[in-house]
Amino acid sequence: MAADNEAVTRTVKLLDSYDRAALVRCSETGRQGWISLAHADLSPAGPLHVLTAPTSVAREAGLL
Repeated sequence: MAADNEAVTRTVKLLDSYDRAALVRCSETGRQGWISLAHADLSPAGPLHVLTAPTSVAREAGLL
């Protein structure tokens, strides 16, 4: 299992977003959850986005 402070990168579909959070669905696993944009980077990549976040943040959002 990855350490909590290691970065995890996933391809996601952006379902909804606000100023500080985004609802995303992980393309690899199909899991979805709200993730804080204060602790994660969400970059457009065509119709999908690339999410980079600490493992602990992605796990808390239910994406891992």
